[in-house]
Parts: sequence; structure tokens; C-alpha cells
Amino acid sequence: MRPDPDILSEANRARQYKSYRAISISEGFLSIMSKEFIYLLPDMQWKEIIKNTAPKIRDGLRTIVDESGGDCVNVFYESLLQHKYAAQFLDKKMIEDRLRVDLLLWMKSLFSVQEEDIDALCDFQRKVGAVHAKLEIPTHLVVYGLYTIKQRLFDCIVKFFPEQDDRLTAISYVSSMTDFSLKFISQSYDTDLRKKIESDEAFRMVSLGQDLNYEKEIQKTTFFDWCTHALFCLCENEVYKVTKLTESQFGLWMSHKGQALFKGTNEYSLIKDKIRQIDLLVEGMQDGSVDTMVLTADLKKNVSEFNFLINRAFHSIESIQNGLDPLTKMLNRRFLDTVIQNEISFSIANDKKFSLVMLDIDHFKNINDSRGHLVGDEVLRFVADIIMKSLRANDFVFRYGGEEFLIVLTEASSEEARKCAERIRTDVAATPIFLSDNDKVSVTLSGGVSTFDEQTRTKVIINQADQALYQAKRQGRNRIVIFK
Repeated sequence: MRPDPDILSEANRARQYKSYRAISISEGFLSIMSKEFIYLLPDMQWKEIIKNTAPKIRDGLRTIVDESGGDCVNVFYESLLQHKYAAQFLDKKMIEDRLRVDLLLWMKSLFSVQEEDIDALCDFQRKVGAVHAKLEIPTHLVVYGLYTIKQRLFDCIVKFFPEQDDRLTAISYVSSMTDFSLKFISQSYDTDLRKKIESDEAFRMVSLGQDLNYEKEIQKTTFFDWCTHALFCLCENEVYKVTKLTESQFGLWMSHKGQALFKGTNEYSLIKDKIRQIDLLVEGMQDGSVDTMVLTADLKKNVSEFNFLINRAFHSIESIQNGLDPLTKMLNRRFLDTVIQNEISFSIANDKKFSLVMLDIDHFKNINDSRGHLVGDEVLRFVADIIMKSLRANDFVFRYGGEEFLIVLTEASSEEARKCAERIRTDVAATPIFLSDNDKVSVTLSGGVSTFDEQTRTKVIINQADQALYQAKRQGRNRIVIFK
């Protein structure tokens, strides 16, 4: 029976450490218990472990992976597919077509690495973490998957190495290699997932479609109304009429809409703290424990502070509205990666397809050159209006470039996307654009269609739509081409 590394006897643990110490003394390896090792950067710690593990151990593990890596991959995916939560991120076709090869490549790179390759190895783990983050694969599934691989490798180690010391050293080396791999995967995962969450949240705010300047002025007015009412009540000795700020129109807005806008910002926390402080003063004033002069002075102080905080809070989220193209009111490219990665994750989890349509106004440069940019802007707004009216509520449309538009058609096959693009193309071609100078002009569109086919990279599916658009241009324009 193979030894379980999680329940090694104390004698075996001591023996393993003794083996490590022997390597340390004979080859100058910094002991994992030493301060010198602990103070090294993680990549240097990893390099030290690789450098000072006996060649026969590393060569043996390289042979094990070459001979049994495929079996480890099988165990990995069989184990994950038994869990319903994990199965939503995987499907058998994707596993057979791509993931098996990728996992085996990762194992071979991990156990064939030389110390001088440590930078490339760390970068590779970060890329793996970035992919997991884009697909929102939870870290606990990655940890469980590594556990199954380690257990299978431990089985192979017992069979491959006849000497107990070599087995223990190999087991320790496998644990170290997978643990350090997970460290760099998790580091990249956390960073990329945080960016994705921030971008998702920013996109959610843009989707609210609020006029922030208008909202800011309205809420500043409601706050000043409360202040004015409170001051009048104080002047007329009618303190019982002063409502708590949390119960005022401004307070209710801050508790609901304001929270949706500002939650997570420093300004939101400061504003909420100020509201609580003022409410405590109001309570004290009404029960007689706080002098009205104290509240009056504090109100005067907080009016200017609130004005500053609200202005700063709105300013911090006004930049979010940069996600909208000011001319067409479409999304710009800032949120394109967020939207497509969300659709990729949804498609993988639900076995659904989605498609992209890249549209370009034919000969738009000629219009700009001959009629001027103002007419060009009118044409862009006209085409954008037709596109947006032609889409469903669950679709997304971006102004991708000067005269290019990118549509994300959710849960749509390539044929459904072609039909949608064809409707837009036909409507644009059949409708003259009446200009502000009483003149009119007509334009046509060319388009390319691509459909998600188990590619996890945003650039791939966008490039496919772009290539199809290029083919439409080459074939004479005013047509839609599907990428093949």
C-alpha cells in the first residue's frame, strides 16, 4: 500500500526531514526551515528547490510524467466531472479537444523544468491563473484538481523508486512543485478576477444609464433642503419637527440608489458616517442631552463637508460613463472584454452559442472627405440608431472604431447572427439619411459574423469576425459573410 503523505508517521516525517537536511548539507541547499530560505522571494525559493533536488529524483519524475501523465489527466477530469459544481465549467468535447492536451503540457513543463527556466515557469503559471479567472473557475476546484494529480503521482512514485528515501524525497518534491505552481496561479487568478469584478461592476453602473450630473445636482438640493428645514426648526424652537437625515429624501436615496452608485468607495463610507453622526446629534437634541447650539454649529460644518464629499463621490464614478461613446450612445471598447468573457463563461456553463457581428460603413471616408465631419457624424448616429433598434434587450453593441460597430448576439447561432446582420444591412441600404441641411445621403454596410466555438480568448473570436468583414469588403461590399 502506498504511503499517504497526509498521514505519514512521525518516524517517516523525521526520516523525510533528515533526507532534506542531507541534501542541504551536501549541496549547500538552504533549509526550508532556515531564515535564509524564508526571506527569499517565492520564485527564488522555487528555484532553490529545483536546483537542490537530486537529478535522479527530477529525472525519475520526468519519466513518470512521460509514461503516466495521460493517466493523471484522466483521473483529474474523471474526478472533477463527478462534482456537479465543477461539471458546469467543463464539457466532454472541450476536454477531449483541448483541455487534456493543455493539462498534460502543464505537467510536463512542471516536471521537466531546469533552474534557469524559473522565470518562464512562473509566467506560465500566471497565464494559467489568468485563464481560470476569465472563466471564473473557483480556486477550490483548482486545489482539488491538483490534489488528484498529486495522489496519482504518489502512486507512481512508490512503484518507480525502490528506495524509501528516494520515494520520500520525490513525494516532497512533487508537493513543493505543485504548491508553488498553485501559489503563482492563485496570485494571477486573484489579480485578474479582481480586475474582472471591478470591470463588471463598472459595466453594471453604465447599464443603469443615469445622468450623473443631473443626479448629483438633485441630491445636493435634497440635502440642502433638509439642512434648511432643520435650521428653521431650530430657530423656531420646534426641534421635534427635525427628521433624522437617514429618513429624509436624501438619506433614503443614499441608502438605496446611492449605495448602488458609491458602495465600496471611500466617499460612501465617509458620507454614511457623517449621516450617523448628525442623526445622533438630532436624537440628543430632541431628548435634551445635546444643546441646540452644538447641532447648529455642527450642521454648518457638515454642509461644506457634505458638498465636498458628494462632489468627489460623483466625480469618482463619472469616469465610468466614459464607457459610453458620446456620439452614438453605444458602449465603447472599454467593456468589450468583460462582455465577451461573461458570454464565454455562460456558453461553457450552459452549452449555448453566441455570435459576433462586425459591421463597417462602406466608403465612409469618402463621405467625411466630400461632405465634412458633421455629415459623417449624422451618418454614424443614423446607422447606430438602426442597429440598436434591431437588437434584442439581451444583446450588446459597441462602437468598435471610427465607422465600425461590433454586436454581441447572445444565445445566437451563426445563421441567426447572419439573419440579424442582414436585416440591419437591408434597413440601412433602403433608408435615405435626411441631413440637417435638407440634403440626403444613402450608405451601405458590410459585415462579418463569427460564432463562439470553445475559444477562451476574446481576441480570437473578434479576429474571426474581422476576417469575415474583410472578406465581405473584398467580395464587393454591401454584404454579410460568415467566418469559416
